[in-house]
Amino acid sequence: MGALAIRRRAHMLASELSDVMEIIVKTLRACVRGPRRRAEIVEHMTHMGVESLPIIVIATAFAGLVVTSEIAFHMDMALHTVEMIPGFSGQFIFRELGIAIPALLLVAKVGASTTAEVSTMKITEQIDALKLLGIDPVEFLVYPRFVSSILMVSCLTLISIFVTLACAIAFAVINHGFSTMEYLNSLTPFLSTKDLVCALVKGAVFGAVMPIVSCFYGFRCAGGAEGVGLATTQSVVTSTVLVIVLDFLLTYAFSLIL
Repeated sequence: MGALAIRRRAHMLASELSDVMEIIVKTLRACVRGPRRRAEIVEHMTHMGVESLPIIVIATAFAGLVVTSEIAFHMDMALHTVEMIPGFSGQFIFRELGIAIPALLLVAKVGASTTAEVSTMKITEQIDALKLLGIDPVEFLVYPRFVSSILMVSCLTLISIFVTLACAIAFAVINHGFSTMEYLNSLTPFLSTKDLVCALVKGAVFGAVMPIVSCFYGFRCAGGAEGVGLATTQSVVTSTVLVIVLDFLLTYAFSLIL
């Protein structure tokens, strides 16, 4: 019985991987061949980027305050000086904090809504109707979200880094006697172009993963309203885990390459 369950699980996993690869291939093919679907791309960019901007700004602003406060506290306690605050906080913001926070927030906000929308279309047979009309659901639903997500997550990553760093500077200036120029001059030796490149690549990869995973679970949804809830939960959990794992892999790769 155990062996049978393992075989069934292996078959299910192989089927899921095959479906994911099919979605990825069709999406990339649509990126190369078109149709361009500019109107839908702009609409999704507005939904993903502009409408998500307030929550990301608020979250990253407080993240900048928290990380500077914690670094200053532990540095003062261990080294009895806070002179290294700019270097440590700047590296952490550019390499992790300013990248991971917007990605995880977008997974919870945009990824969940995308899965719920596609799942609802699946159980109400709208996706079957698209197929009957000769419209590929991947090109119609995934492709514009894929392009929009890559562009918007990359842009929001840059905005997140700027906001987080600005709040970190403000906290250091107000509470620890730094001047703005002193902070920036102390920060410069710790950062390089590769940190910005790494941030943009991570943002683009996270943006590519989100619509693929969200639509994958939406296409496989079954079982009515309960199925929509289950698909949304699975999508958010899977995307969150993938963001964390890919964050580690990309960080490690960049540490070897650059």
